[in-house]
Amino acid sequence: MKPIDFPQSTKVLQKPGTMTDEECASLHVWSDGKQCVSKWHLSIWERIKVLFGQDIWLGVMSGKTQPPVFLAAERVFEEPSLKERFKSWCYDTWENIKCMYGSIKSMWHEPDKLKHFIAGFVISFIVGIFNPIAGFLVGCVAAFTKEWWDSKGHGTVELYDIIFTELGALAACPFTIIIHNLIF
Repeated sequence: MKPIDFPQSTKVLQKPGTMTDEECASLHVWSDGKQCVSKWHLSIWERIKVLFGQDIWLGVMSGKTQPPVFLAAERVFEEPSLKERFKSWCYDTWENIKCMYGSIKSMWHEPDKLKHFIAGFVISFIVGIFNPIAGFLVGCVAAFTKEWWDSKGHGTVELYDIIFTELGALAACPFTIIIHNLIF
């Protein structure tokens, strides 16, 4: 059986980073905050086996206990209303923002991240004196260019390096706007 996407899915559960693609894949689910429902496709051979009495086994990757689970051969939910889907999206987005904020907060004192922040600030500040919007954009392009360079074997590629460089570029914006308006 293979998990498949379906129109009612509201989010994707990512596979654990410690597992290979052969062991696990990302899983599209419908979720209302209380339960997650996924859709699985049986191959022709699996359908024939089930038709002739083959059992279906359920495995949960948890060694100590098993949460309540179920299998069904019919749709087990009504499509959520637009309001419920929007509410679920808002909740997921808020949780992701909190998680990212926590990660950024915990990395703030790492020397490498501080260098990225300073580099973004300096690049944005120098260019931004002449044009604040261009300064911010050049700082952002510099962040991606540096990670592209790292991807060619010159360093380690990290998403948070881009984020810290862009935060530095953003932090320079108020200063560049003030100085630009004073000079020009």
